[in-house]
Amino acid sequence: MKAIWEVESSPVHRAIWERGVGLEAFDSAAMELPASVRAVMERSLAVVRRYKENRSLYGTDGSVTQEVVADLAAAGYWGLRASPAYGGYGANFQALMPFLTEMVLIAPPVAALMACQAYIGPIGLLEAFGTPEQKERLLPPLATGRRLGAFAVTEPGTSSDWGAIRTLARPDGDRLLVSGEKLFITNAGPGRTIGLLCLIDRRHEMVLIELPENEDERFRTVTYGLKALAHMKNVGLVFDNLPVPAANVLHSPRGDGRAIAYHALNCGRTAVCAGSAGLLRMIAGSLIPWVQQRRTFGAPIGARELVQRRLGWLAGRIVACDAMIAWVARLLDEGYRGEFESVTAKIFGSESVKDATVDVLLKTHGGRALLEGNLFTEMLSDLLAPTVYEGENEIVTLGYFQSLARVHGEHYLAPIAAAMKEGEGATAKPPGASNLWAAGRHVAAYGAWLVGEEVHHALGRFRHRLTADPVELAGVALELLGDMALEISAALRHFGASVAQRQALVFDLARRAQWATVMLVVSRYAEWQRDPLVRQAGICAALEFGARLTDSRPTGEAYQLLTELGCAVGEDRFALVTGADRGVVAMA
Repeated sequence: MKAIWEVESSPVHRAIWERGVGLEAFDSAAMELPASVRAVMERSLAVVRRYKENRSLYGTDGSVTQEVVADLAAAGYWGLRASPAYGGYGANFQALMPFLTEMVLIAPPVAALMACQAYIGPIGLLEAFGTPEQKERLLPPLATGRRLGAFAVTEPGTSSDWGAIRTLARPDGDRLLVSGEKLFITNAGPGRTIGLLCLIDRRHEMVLIELPENEDERFRTVTYGLKALAHMKNVGLVFDNLPVPAANVLHSPRGDGRAIAYHALNCGRTAVCAGSAGLLRMIAGSLIPWVQQRRTFGAPIGARELVQRRLGWLAGRIVACDAMIAWVARLLDEGYRGEFESVTAKIFGSESVKDATVDVLLKTHGGRALLEGNLFTEMLSDLLAPTVYEGENEIVTLGYFQSLARVHGEHYLAPIAAAMKEGEGATAKPPGASNLWAAGRHVAAYGAWLVGEEVHHALGRFRHRLTADPVELAGVALELLGDMALEISAALRHFGASVAQRQALVFDLARRAQWATVMLVVSRYAEWQRDPLVRQAGICAALEFGARLTDSRPTGEAYQLLTELGCAVGEDRFALVTGADRGVVAMA
């Protein structure tokens, strides 16, 4: 029996390699929000609304003002994730992720501050890996907002390649002397608390650092003209023998500091999807008055099928993001590793925003999208940047494939290759009888697995049955996930260890697994929705991915569902965008 945090326990991994996972593994759980938590959320939203209405949310430097930070601290905002024992409210991910979406609709930078503080940053790190002593000492200033947090991994010479990290923490008695440089660190600066991935005695470790209130020869920041995120501090950090308590090193029972960083990234990637759900709502809100007022050939453009199709697609992506957030948050709260799930959520959400920005926002507003004050012009960098946050999407997808294929390759194919290998290069010789016998046993085991998979594939009950029934759509998606096993195994068998260099093939396989996952999750989510338009939006999203994965064309029914949904969005009848700003329509 695998532990819940191991890769093999992932619902995605099991759906592909075991064929024994049930549809319920892809459900999100309904939860009652504690009154104390909801009260903090309502107070925090009210604070930000007030400052936004007064146009005083940002200071002269363009960042969220200290007055806003202080009022949010009084509301309890900064301690939502922290345990009550340390001054917080103990909200879990299932509560926090939808709230992040709510906050994005009012002020994306304030939502991003919480992500840096509690999801990928020091509160989340301490709650997951901190000792009682570390929590007692370091959490209260964070929970009360006296300190804000950041996550520091990227360096000038490395981003995804953590083997190239050069920041060192040299042991010196009961302290560490930190030297090195970090780059692109959001929400960092004097007086902040950061989680720093560095090397201690050549071992990757995660160290919490309470940065000094003032810069000096041991600590300074580097500024640069970064466009995204707007209204957020983002600096480089330079250390030169900065003293840090050795007691601030976090330890994971499942690896070194990289395991801690991966956990943080999984939480952060889920937050990116939650932010994407908010940004998609913002885009929809900005379009509604435009499609109602803009007229061509005697009718509003919202009456045109082309525009309705765009708005229907947008509604489907909103519901799919909501579904992914709810599902991944449940898994994280239950203790799952969440690697495949959070990567899929992050990529899906950020790519949806990117596509919506260009194919819906820009094309529907036309040339007016380039006018000053339009959402496209004012937020272009912020709308596109999430595709490279927490790892550029295609690079992260390659890593997704490696994790997905590793166990199968080690169990079946690596033993065959090892048994057939005797000597290397000039010393290589034909394998001996014992090697052939061992290889034969492994080949037989692999052959039995292949036959079983082929039988499962042939007996698929929902094969290519793309109807408007979310139950059947979920069944199709689960079969499509299971069918990925044969394709991935064939790639491993054909290319062996060099499959990692076949990046185009690897990316395509992993991307289709991600699409099937989203299709399955949103189908299950749609099945339980009481709002008929939300249900319809989930079905439209599932049909879109089903058509892609089965290389089929959308049916007439799919087009009708999509355009009817888009009509409802254009007429402002889609409840999920009710809270989004309608903005100003610049007719020019």
